[in-house]
Amino acid sequence: MKHIMTDEGMVMVMQGVPGWMFALAVGLVITLTFVLVERAGLADTDRFRIDLTSRGPLRGLLRKRWFQPAIQLPILVLFLLTVVAGLFGSSGRNIAPVLVWTVWWAGLIFGVALAGNIWCAVCPWDALANLVSRAVPWRRGAVRSLGLPWPAWGSTVYPALILFVGVTWAELGWGITNDPRTTAVLGALMALGAMGMALLYDRKVFCRSVCLVGRTSGMYAMFAPFEIRPADTDACDVCQTRACLNGNNRGYACPTGLDLGQTNENTYCTLCTECFKSCKVPALRVRPFGRDLSRVKRWRTDEALLALTLLALTGFHGLSMTPVWENFEPGTTDLVGLIRQSLSISSLSAFTVGMAGVMALPFAAYAALTWVAWRWVRDATGASYRELLVGYAYAVLPVALFYHLAHNAMHLFMEGQEVIPLLSDPLGTGANWFGTAGWHPGPLLSMQSVWLLQVLLVVVGHVFGVIVSHRI
Repeated sequence: MKHIMTDEGMVMVMQGVPGWMFALAVGLVITLTFVLVERAGLADTDRFRIDLTSRGPLRGLLRKRWFQPAIQLPILVLFLLTVVAGLFGSSGRNIAPVLVWTVWWAGLIFGVALAGNIWCAVCPWDALANLVSRAVPWRRGAVRSLGLPWPAWGSTVYPALILFVGVTWAELGWGITNDPRTTAVLGALMALGAMGMALLYDRKVFCRSVCLVGRTSGMYAMFAPFEIRPADTDACDVCQTRACLNGNNRGYACPTGLDLGQTNENTYCTLCTECFKSCKVPALRVRPFGRDLSRVKRWRTDEALLALTLLALTGFHGLSMTPVWENFEPGTTDLVGLIRQSLSISSLSAFTVGMAGVMALPFAAYAALTWVAWRWVRDATGASYRELLVGYAYAVLPVALFYHLAHNAMHLFMEGQEVIPLLSDPLGTGANWFGTAGWHPGPLLSMQSVWLLQVLLVVVGHVFGVIVSHRI
């Protein structure tokens, strides 16, 4: 991977994995798919559960009112310091872009894959929303809100989808990842959105529908090996109060409007632990990876579109870092240049047109292949084309997730060490608080190790995708 300085700032150009690794990955996908699907892929793993809260102190800890504020506080402090650094620090040497885009955004997806929607549990934007909308953080109090009903869009993920596409366009086309102030302003706007909507609406429509981080994490959390579900479903069947949904004098109502007894996926669970405070039935359990993906009770068009968008954006993100997309070497051609010259438009407009075209390709391929599959099975199954189009999008999620992990691995393990010297000089003022300002550590992993990790992740994602498609 090379770093090239342009008029818009520093850009990264990836070489891509060697051809033999690509061929090996394709072979492994085909081989492992047949072996696992035929021998173990359809095995029933639904019975495997380990309840982490049936014994020991964890249940008592989750029921404490101070638990979530306590885990949110250090993240909130770090967030505020990052915003201050971005707004008031140097426009060149500054911790904000590296900490946000290289460490947090790259590492977030690994955290979600391994632990579920963990970001929502510690989210500083939600901490600020709680601070302005709840009377006191240490006990159940009144909610300061106009209590407006959710708008029509509040029950979909379309706002988050649009915001995610917009942020990706700004990140890659406008170059906000190199701009400390724009990075800080974006974070501050997310916080203001969370606080404003908490004061306006009943519950947290921002978390449910608007936050691109929460909705992306929620979709990927369907793969994660942790879940909050009822320990006793019979108790939920006869429950009259629905305290998990409505809250009581011990806990607030579920911020995203979930009835625990009817919850079958991790998608909208923010791990706020309010249900533990208001009811004795919830359990935090370990379960098999990818359990939710083939057991969705109701397929949703908005979720299907978000799943396909995640795949398209991740693929585009990788392409945009290669010379094929934009080549900065003299005398070379690239896609952006060809579009700009052919249409006689600006570079940013050419980028936008190219981004739209590249993103449309996975959608078109998926729609075409699903149509072919539907033609084969429509008489035997009676399923409509739309049912297959929406339902099988959930099988794309593990592919999108592991593509995302593979892409982020490059940033995290090749560039994550750049935050170490900036910890001592976060504002770029020449400080050396911890004695690391002059450090120049090498990458956490070698390029060859990253390539192998990327190939492994892509293979695992494809295998899981095929297994999920067989179970749907």
